[in-house]
Amino acid sequence: MTSPPTPPVLLDAPIVAQVRDMGVGYDAWVHRSLRHGSLGQGGSLRLFRSDALERMTHIPWWLVPLVWLPLISALWVLAAAWQGLGAGSVAWLALTGLLGWTLIEYLLHRFFFHWKPQGALGRQIHFMAHGIHHLDPWDATRLVCPPLGALMLATPIFGLLWLALPLGSTLALMGGLLSGYVLYDMTHYHVHHRTCRTRWGKFLKAYHLAHHHKHHASMFGVSSPLWDVVFRTGRPLA
Repeated sequence: MTSPPTPPVLLDAPIVAQVRDMGVGYDAWVHRSLRHGSLGQGGSLRLFRSDALERMTHIPWWLVPLVWLPLISALWVLAAAWQGLGAGSVAWLALTGLLGWTLIEYLLHRFFFHWKPQGALGRQIHFMAHGIHHLDPWDATRLVCPPLGALMLATPIFGLLWLALPLGSTLALMGGLLSGYVLYDMTHYHVHHRTCRTRWGKFLKAYHLAHHHKHHASMFGVSSPLWDVVFRTGRPLA
């Protein structure tokens, strides 16, 4: 029995409402990557009819460090000055959190951002979370995570850490996790919208663009390919 045809999507109309009815063709459609410049200079796909909702989907890259770097600094200061952790302990916990973020990044990208939704609501959630970025990876205002969305992820992680660790350790570790998140979002923005001049930057750019245009079901690391190596989900660039 053949699947019903996928309804066409009008790119000049609000898209979130349209993906509800796409069915099994959604996954192939959302990973096709629109050609760079096909929407015109500075063009963006419209997601919602509501102008207020639509404005909330455009996040400038600089908002991420503006919001999170002061908070990260405060977490480390509180761990040391309020909870009495030594500088060495804060540093080691911060590095542990930074490494922990790379695993969270990999798991989120592999199992949430690239889950294949079966229902109408699932397709809408997936499209807003990550599908829009794969359909139009050139839109600079839909690349970094909105601070509210990042806060919704960070809050339960902080709570779970606090259940397992003293408050001072939790503060220092959370500062490291959030540092990793900021590094991830800034790396992601840079490989899409800036010229990478270092060997490492050029590698990350080639690695991530290969994920977009060749192997969207693998190569999930953005700030590092570490967990792709561990879980054997990487691909050679050549």
